[in-house]
Amino acid sequence: MVPATVKILVVDDDDNIRHLLRLAFEDEFEVREARDGQEAYEIAGQWNPDMVVSDIMMPKLDGYSLYRKLKSLPETSSIPFIFLSAKKDVDEKVVGLEMGADDYITKPFSIKELKAKVRSIIKKVSELHVRGSLEGLLSEIDLVEIIQLIDMGQKTGTLILDNMENTGRIYFEKGEALFAQTGQWTGPDALFSLLSWKEGKFRLDPAVAGVEPNMDRGRGQEMLMEGVRLLDEMEEAIRQLPPAGTVLIPRPDVEFPSDDTQKICNAFTGGATVAGARTKAPFPDHRFYPLVANAVVAGCLKIKEPTIQENEINLLRRIKAAVQDF
Repeated sequence: MVPATVKILVVDDDDNIRHLLRLAFEDEFEVREARDGQEAYEIAGQWNPDMVVSDIMMPKLDGYSLYRKLKSLPETSSIPFIFLSAKKDVDEKVVGLEMGADDYITKPFSIKELKAKVRSIIKKVSELHVRGSLEGLLSEIDLVEIIQLIDMGQKTGTLILDNMENTGRIYFEKGEALFAQTGQWTGPDALFSLLSWKEGKFRLDPAVAGVEPNMDRGRGQEMLMEGVRLLDEMEEAIRQLPPAGTVLIPRPDVEFPSDDTQKICNAFTGGATVAGARTKAPFPDHRFYPLVANAVVAGCLKIKEPTIQENEINLLRRIKAAVQDF
């Protein structure tokens, strides 16, 4: 549930933008304005807003510096933050998101979209505070969003995941992921593997785990974005593969472009489906599928043609199935 009175701090050195945002928000939220980052920093410390919507390029203290100062203080570190900027450069957006901002919106923007994003973020943070912990189904909320909620809530504990075939865990300290493990994979490889899970259950256990960090501090948002990129690459690679059930085999006397390609091809020795080779290859999924797709494109793997005996066996199976159906 969303708090009865949600406080939004609007920060922009453009009077017209501030006025526009006030008009957009004040029918639903309590709004205060700041003309620069320094004024916003002082207001936030006294007023404790539920959300900051801030421009980046401002006098005295820019938006990035404001964000860093607010995150450095325990009393303001968990305030959700949205950047507004006239800069449409992708690198600028990446900078803002890697810092940990909850969103980055370029001007001109849709008031309707901005309000929807503010409502969504406030609702998620509020529910996290009310329940004190997170639990649910990955089919209803993906892991990226769960991690962002934990980050916004500055939660400490272990996120336990179970998809019936495997389990995984990610340990957080004040919202930052410091340890991940699933199956044989640990650290970033485990985190990236878990991001691909679409089904299963999750639960945040607030108990402090005695684990040795296996991920670098201060790189949580960067790793999350890297994981999303790798997930996109994996899904694209899967689309490029032959139909499920197709048997692949390494081409003889081929020169492998890399050691990893050779290891992938070794998993198909004698002929194997992609699903079968996946259990033998020494790579997590986000590396396995792109390597297989690249090996097929490079001509290192080919479709195994069935032998005469295999064709006869398949024919007999089809005849038997037809007779049974009849």
